[in-house]
Amino acid sequence: MALPLPAGKLKVGTGWRYSSGGKHAAFDYPVANGTTVFAVQDGIVLACNDGVPNKSQPGVQGAPSNWVLLGIRHGGKKASVLYQHLSPGLLVKKGEQVKAGDPLGKSGRSGNATGPHLHLAAMWGHRTANSRYDYLINIGPNEKAPKGTASNEICIFPPDQVYTGKSPDRNPFAAGDVFLDKLKFGVKQSDSVKRLQFVLNRIKLVHGRTLAVNGNYDINTKNEATKWQIQIDKCKPGTPAADGNIGPKQAEKLFGPQYRLRAHS
Repeated sequence: MALPLPAGKLKVGTGWRYSSGGKHAAFDYPVANGTTVFAVQDGIVLACNDGVPNKSQPGVQGAPSNWVLLGIRHGGKKASVLYQHLSPGLLVKKGEQVKAGDPLGKSGRSGNATGPHLHLAAMWGHRTANSRYDYLINIGPNEKAPKGTASNEICIFPPDQVYTGKSPDRNPFAAGDVFLDKLKFGVKQSDSVKRLQFVLNRIKLVHGRTLAVNGNYDINTKNEATKWQIQIDKCKPGTPAADGNIGPKQAEKLFGPQYRLRAHS
């Protein structure tokens, strides 16, 4: 993980809401034009926009700006980080792979901005140019700032969770081989099941519970796997795809690139 700005430049100006009470759901860091902004984690540039003059258009909704949408993984799941109001002359392009700490561009005041600052938002999923503001949708007028995920299940707040959280896991079950034939109810003392339990514990599920990482595909593990199938994979309850056993296609979605999926043990 890395910081989005140089040390000493991380004082937050605006957070969950504007002073007027309007939705913001992001961090505004007031910094001078030309301050380097960095990738907070390894990832891919999902989309970006460049070439807009560094001139504020305060109050103009939808005013074009320069921005970078970075796709990362957070808590074992895909997430996106939006860097907004940058100066023209980005240092990256769409599809480019970056490492944590790589420079993405320079801060600025392009678009709907009252002055130079970095607007930084974080959200679940790999977003697109058209959906980069999804972190704002369905936030109620009285919703308080969450310490995690907003009620819309999109916005990650505060955004610094994705770069000031715990360093990458060194747990032995945070990576390694996963044998697909072990991902079913009744299997006992399996490292593949331990990796499944570890991953499920990292995912925020409605009415979720923490599993013992014991390698036994017991009823608790089956229940949490079923919740994942219904809530995250959007399978219909009562169907074979939501029976608590993890199939090959679901395993591809559930496990990150640090795991090697294998057919048989």
